[in-house]
Amino acid sequence: MMRRERFGDLLQDILRQHNLDRRARQRAALGLWDEVVGPDIARNAWPLGVREGALVVGAANHAWAQTLHLMRASLLEALNARIGADALHDLQVRVARRQPPRAARGARAPSRREALPPLTRAEQQRIRDLTAAIEDPALRTKVAAAAAGLMRLRRLRQAEGWRPCSRCGRSFCGRGRTCLACAKRR
Repeated sequence: MMRRERFGDLLQDILRQHNLDRRARQRAALGLWDEVVGPDIARNAWPLGVREGALVVGAANHAWAQTLHLMRASLLEALNARIGADALHDLQVRVARRQPPRAARGARAPSRREALPPLTRAEQQRIRDLTAAIEDPALRTKVAAAAAGLMRLRRLRQAEGWRPCSRCGRSFCGRGRTCLACAKRR
């Protein structure tokens, strides 16, 4: 029994010396966010990470960002009360375009790869033609997989309204006939 206590004390000392205990407590705030802030705030703001002792939070829009900024002191106090005094020293809020991962709310988010359309026979043949000259089978497989992913991504983007640039051929989403990079070169 005495030996376990000493080992535990030794481990805690090592963690404290390398500031790992504080970092672990800071990371714990990410998992406690929904519980501490409540369901209304959690639907509109979510933790993005911890940077240099500051919890970085994404907000659905500017109104929520401002609200969180005004609540910063009370939110930090509530989080620090749960994870240990003064583990977090600041709360940084930014407007994030995408919603929090559904996995964080309990449901599995579909991956981008699952949303990609399957290759057509013509695209499969084009990949075979492109990779035919590659002698190394492992490299050929990797190049074919990369080309297939790019072709599938291009088709998905076209289905979402993207179109090829008239100058460089890259897909872009926006107005006009050229992508932003080509429009800036004019």
